[in-house]
Amino acid sequence: MIVEANKLRSVAEEVLKGLGEREENAKKVAEMLVRADARGISTHGVYLLNVMAMRVEGGQLRLPTDVRVISDRDATVLLDGGDGIGMVAAYEALNMAIDKARRYGIGMALIRNTNNVGCLGCYTEKAAENGMIAMMSSNAAPSMAPWGAAEKFLGTNPIAISIPGEDMNFTMDMATSVVARGKIREAQRKGASIPEGWALDAEGRPTTDPKEALEGTLMPIGGPKGSALAMAVDIICGLLAGSGYGNQLKSFHILEGPTRVGASLIVVDVSYFTDLFEFKKRMRDYFETVKSLKKAVGVEEIFIPGEIEFRREKESQERGIRIDDALASSINDLLAKLGSSLRI
Repeated sequence: MIVEANKLRSVAEEVLKGLGEREENAKKVAEMLVRADARGISTHGVYLLNVMAMRVEGGQLRLPTDVRVISDRDATVLLDGGDGIGMVAAYEALNMAIDKARRYGIGMALIRNTNNVGCLGCYTEKAAENGMIAMMSSNAAPSMAPWGAAEKFLGTNPIAISIPGEDMNFTMDMATSVVARGKIREAQRKGASIPEGWALDAEGRPTTDPKEALEGTLMPIGGPKGSALAMAVDIICGLLAGSGYGNQLKSFHILEGPTRVGASLIVVDVSYFTDLFEFKKRMRDYFETVKSLKKAVGVEEIFIPGEIEFRREKESQERGIRIDDALASSINDLLAKLGSSLRI
């Protein structure tokens, strides 16, 4: 079904407030969830409302979310997410990193003891919209074996980078595994198989069964290179932030205790290095040059990283956001359970 963006935000806010979140926090979380859906990243969209409700009911998500500043010195800040909603802590970290970048040229924020922070590119995009280059990463529950190991220890540990452009920003948002674990969960919910090369089963054999994949291990991008990237993310977001890391981390989707997720944000003010207007013009020329290059056989268009999501978000703003019917029904059930008369 198609849902107007403002209505979907209102629904998300209603659910979050019903679960015990403060209104101002609910608005921030709803914004990030709906933007993820608008960009076509449904694994990090309003689907997560059901997971949050499960964790609240299971006593494993602390609401309202209380984010504490552990240290705030010069261009750096360390936050504790208090085992609340990860998007609240990440939103706060983003705003503080942007403020520090405006003052010092660069700002870095680390978050410890939080939960799933959602779509990383949605945060870095917001920084780019403010004339900033942003790099964000987060660790996650074990789902991938380090290169050469036979048991999972690393998470999918995503990385996102946004760079401001004239009409469209450059936004790379990727897991360090071949595919994000959420896509395998999505395939399992839909009863679909997954492509070969995504995962191994518990015995280390290639599998196309999402259930076997979730019980086994995901494959890193580029073999040892992806494994090294995932490890670097885990060290910065876990060890440096004083949060969980490796096999200390727990899944957000299963009631097995605090996830102890950590995250990192680095924001750079472009104007400290060059005129922002001129930089955006150079970015436009760069994009045009890349898109006009000779195309490989079978390729109809060369896409800039983030361009597909940019187009999808623009279309969603004009025509509404596509939501799976079963998901809409489950959210309506949740609204009814929380005593709200609002429905999608």
